[in-house]
Amino acid sequence: MSDRIAPIAHIRLSRSLPRLLAVPALGLMAGIGAMAGGLLLVPGIMGIVVAGLGGMIALIALASAAVLLSIRLDVEEAAVRLAWLGGERTYPLSPGPVTRVRLRGKNVSRLRAAPMFLPWQLGAGRLRDEEDVEVVRLAPTATAILVPTERGRLAIAAADEDALLDALSLAAQARQRLEELTRELPPAEEEAERPDGPPEVGPQFMTGIERALFERQMAAERDAATAAAAEQMATRGAAEAAEREAPPALVTAQPERRRRLGLRRPAWARRPAPSTGLVVVPLLGAGIVWGLAALLDRMPQPGTDLGRLTALALVLGGPATTVGAFMASVWWPRLVVVVVASGLAATVFVGRALFG
Repeated sequence: MSDRIAPIAHIRLSRSLPRLLAVPALGLMAGIGAMAGGLLLVPGIMGIVVAGLGGMIALIALASAAVLLSIRLDVEEAAVRLAWLGGERTYPLSPGPVTRVRLRGKNVSRLRAAPMFLPWQLGAGRLRDEEDVEVVRLAPTATAILVPTERGRLAIAAADEDALLDALSLAAQARQRLEELTRELPPAEEEAERPDGPPEVGPQFMTGIERALFERQMAAERDAATAAAAEQMATRGAAEAAEREAPPALVTAQPERRRRLGLRRPAWARRPAPSTGLVVVPLLGAGIVWGLAALLDRMPQPGTDLGRLTALALVLGGPATTVGAFMASVWWPRLVVVVVASGLAATVFVGRALFG
């Protein structure tokens, strides 16, 4: 049986199905198109390769749609748990105020989440360009609830914010009752501090020799304690003197001061956020080259080796590059430009070979 404690409440998240399914639908159509093109337009083994690539794209699109639709959020006594198909993430709650931030309308606060081109916000984000937060926002809601956790504040776009606030209040009350019960437990200090050896004999029950040895031991312990205290005072004085003579540590204090003042990073130091148009550019470029070549009768015959190689080059420079750019935007956003540039370069070379 599972040892997990039942959650206090299941929080219904605000969802926009058109936004959640837009990118998976685009990937599904691209995959189906690649499968049809590979089976109908590209004969031979190359057509099978193109169809297999399209099938892989379609499966990835369906899996991403299933993952997005399975996202759920639970409030437990000590944590907020975000779960989805095949994984979960736990946000341990920490003391602090629960606030509401306005994201649409007047006096809005800017909330960015990477990658920016996706129509939903899920994962690491940045609030007002000055605070790193975690975001769970599956619809363009006007507000979001900021919950303090050990991972940083968590921005939640719930369908019913009152239900979320009530669940967080119940979680805080449950933790408070648990702390009160812990404080009311009887202390077990007497047995823990009881020595295992025989009890010590007081000085009034000692013989003359034992009393002399006892007094000598006590005097040695007092001398050792006095010497240790003197050495500690001397070390502290030397450290204070060295600190007064040393120059101020400006380099060490700078990051701390910057965090206190909340200075923003310059624009060139921020992570570049690729746009949606940049990701689909290779697909459009390959489609334009293919269409013009077919229109001007510059496309080689499909059954020849040259025709197969040309079709493969356009598929790799177009749909395959778009899929690679999309995957890079999720895990390695800085490599999106490199992937797109590589696909466009391949398409340009193919177009130059076709049009002369």
